[in-house]
Amino acid sequence: PILLDVMSFGGVTDDANDLLLQTTTTSTTANDADDDLLNTEWAKSDAPPPPAPLLDPVPMSTPASSAKTAGGSAPSSQDPQLAPPSSLCWCFDLRSYQPYFDVSTSLVTKRIVSSLQFYKQASTGSPDYFVQDVLSQGSGPDAYGPFWITMTLVFVVSVTSNISKWFYASTEDFESDLTSLVHALWIIYTFSFGIPTVSYLALRCLNANAGISFMTLFSLYGYSLTPYLPACLLCLIPSTALHWVSLLLASCASTALILRNLMGPIMESEETKARAMLGWFAGCQVIMFLCLKLVFYG
Repeated sequence: PILLDVMSFGGVTDDANDLLLQTTTTSTTANDADDDLLNTEWAKSDAPPPPAPLLDPVPMSTPASSAKTAGGSAPSSQDPQLAPPSSLCWCFDLRSYQPYFDVSTSLVTKRIVSSLQFYKQASTGSPDYFVQDVLSQGSGPDAYGPFWITMTLVFVVSVTSNISKWFYASTEDFESDLTSLVHALWIIYTFSFGIPTVSYLALRCLNANAGISFMTLFSLYGYSLTPYLPACLLCLIPSTALHWVSLLLASCASTALILRNLMGPIMESEETKARAMLGWFAGCQVIMFLCLKLVFYG
């Protein structure tokens, strides 16, 4: 009797399991039918689609990209933090001036020597030898050479003018004039930086620039100061006549270098404007000559 009861209970359990499986299948089918009906009604209605999730999934970085970043490779140019500065603030970013200081020593030396050869003609036969055949080499006009030539001339003028005054004064009455350094600084830097800026703006306003860029004008003026370096060294000799002659020859060489390289492009514009600009350049050279002689070696 006990065996019969157990067999009867096992049959009842199997029937209950079959019933539960059928019930679950029926419920799943009903849910699928409800979902299909809901999707059909949503497609027929004019209601907007459900809103997108608030947060997009964060992309996982691949091991290769992580290793490349950790290895110290240069970031992509698409990085907004390293993007080039906008056109409104480029002058305040030091990266804008980096290409003009990226020059070799041999190139700067060649340009310094070529600035003394103002009488040469370009390969095309035009007189603008320095601009066409010298500044066009490498990456173009630079600011490294003009900056250091100007700074060197400031110290040379300050030192030689004090030594020259010492030759003409008695030992008891001589006092070193430290203000000559300040005077040389603002006079020479005004000539090297201020005059090219004013000249470029004047050429643009008169439509007489004829393709002359600011960096070409700035580099030309900076290298045109080279003849003044040996002339100031000659002023160490206590001879007033030698002071006048050496500074005058340096001024003539500097003026010839500037006018020969700017005359061709400027003369392509209106004749009246061209003569006015050439007179401006020559007049600035005369003022530079008189300032050096009367302020420092007078």
